[in-house]
Amino acid sequence: MGNIQSVPLVVPRNFKLICELYGIAVPAFIQLFLDHYSFIDQNFTDNSSYNLVTRGIRFIDNIFKLGTDPLPTKLDKGEKERGAKLMQRQVKLAINRNYSTTERRNKGRVITGEMYDILSKGRKMKDIIYLDENNYFKLNKDLLLTCILNNTHPSHYINGMMKLVSIPDCLAQAHLNLGEYNPILGFVIRVHDGYGDIVDMEYRNTSRFKKFIMEIQELNKRYFFYRKLEKRVVVYQEWLDDFLENRTEDNKL
Repeated sequence: MGNIQSVPLVVPRNFKLICELYGIAVPAFIQLFLDHYSFIDQNFTDNSSYNLVTRGIRFIDNIFKLGTDPLPTKLDKGEKERGAKLMQRQVKLAINRNYSTTERRNKGRVITGEMYDILSKGRKMKDIIYLDENNYFKLNKDLLLTCILNNTHPSHYINGMMKLVSIPDCLAQAHLNLGEYNPILGFVIRVHDGYGDIVDMEYRNTSRFKKFIMEIQELNKRYFFYRKLEKRVVVYQEWLDDFLENRTEDNKL
């Protein structure tokens, strides 16, 4: 992405596990997440999955301290003035309740595209990023614009998202109702519940998945007296490791 530093995409074990155990393909989830980032959603809040992912990107910024060193722009006076006017138009659109949030989002994408065209001038922008030789992701202009403004390559956001997803953290926070709300985990739960239609329903009907869900339903009662979030995450991680080890042994039989 031009003069913005990229890093290799690395799928962490916990992210790979949550996708595997929930019956979700890793590339499919990542693409769905990227498709739902909406630049204009930074200026209003609703219960949509687009808003959830947009808050997730801000969450990644805060956790990993991204976007703290904006890239200097080389725009002439006319381009700066046009860019400022477009930003003002988008903010006004975002708070205009005469339109539904969906209408605001759709109209906002047009404005975002115009801002992107101005700020990407002179940059070698790529709208795809490779996970491996067989899988790549399409990047929308909403995310690319945010990356330019924050001087942050999309790879940092993808890696950050994956690092912030794990079954022990997800379950411990949900069961104790503690910890800082993680919008990315909220999106994972929606996908698990069927949003995006990327879940492997054939896998969901297997005894392996049903056993996994039954185990989850017992966890909160089994470890009820562990009331600190950090300790609950530890015992859930131990449970998960035991579950996976037993599953491996079952497969050998």
